[in-house]
Amino acid sequence: MEKLIVKGPTPLKGEVTISGAKNAAVAILPATLLIDGVCTIENLPNISDIKISCEILEKLGAKITWNSSNSITIDTSNLTTTKAPLDLTSKFRASYYIIGAMLSRKGEIEVGMPGRLQAWS
Repeated sequence: MEKLIVKGPTPLKGEVTISGAKNAAVAILPATLLIDGVCTIENLPNISDIKISCEILEKLGAKITWNSSNSITIDTSNLTTTKAPLDLTSKFRASYYIIGAMLSRKGEIEVGMPGRLQAWS
């Protein structure tokens, strides 16, 4: 772990941008499937898990617009399938969040669980 040691009588001042929490973001993105409409989510961490989550949502039919590197708008009003891409969901540990959201919204989901295919209804 790095540390910064400051010595002297001069007070510190400035700004720091704090990135959003990964664990919160990977739960919030699938939660957008619960509504039939548009959500804007800001302060997303710019990491691969977020990009994979967005790709899964797009494969389900959501329209995703990146407003900036840390802000997206998701339109879930035209979901086209209940079959999540197995190649992505089977490698993505947090894909279980999609199960609850899609069961609530559509009543069924087919998603790749790590190591195997699982259908839910």
